[in-house]
Amino acid sequence: MKRRISILLLLITVLSVGLSAEPFYDKGNQTFSFTLGTTVPTFVHFFSDNETRAGLGVDNTGMKVGGYGAISYQAFTSPYSAIGGEVGYDFNYVVDGNLYTAVPFFFKYSYFPVQGTIDLPISFGLGFAYNSGGANTSIMTLYSNIELGLTYYPGEHWGFGVRTGLWLIPELNYRKELFADNALAGFVPITLSVSYRQ
Repeated sequence: MKRRISILLLLITVLSVGLSAEPFYDKGNQTFSFTLGTTVPTFVHFFSDNETRAGLGVDNTGMKVGGYGAISYQAFTSPYSAIGGEVGYDFNYVVDGNLYTAVPFFFKYSYFPVQGTIDLPISFGLGFAYNSGGANTSIMTLYSNIELGLTYYPGEHWGFGVRTGLWLIPELNYRKELFADNALAGFVPITLSVSYRQ
């Protein structure tokens, strides 16, 4: 309990110092990031029978922990907000031996309430993902995410960070024989990042 209170107090202190500090970024500043990590399938909700399965493995999401890699670019439109995009590749092994893959490409908006030596971006993404679950089961679908990051910049340009959040990927099949497979999948990414800012 004491540890949780200490962490909460530290977080409040960092946020209050960051919110009262002068902005680090100017309009036109840019960041490039390379991300690598893991994704945890958290739930799958099937629309046809209103059933939600949570957790890893058989009779749950049907997937195992996977991996993710991405590259992103953002440009600041004001001292506290940036827009840009991200392209990535996600894979998760399915319990039947197939490989589920998703290639998300999306627009990204980030708000930086804390910035400078430590950045705490809160990001929202919206776009598309090309999903594949085996032979003849690929589909282009919508993609959305919310993400919270922490990046430490020991120098002026290069930074190292950690990110997590929630991805929502709907699978919307348009063929009648696949309507029962229509679902919404949720993933939690836990990734490390290397960023360059200018």
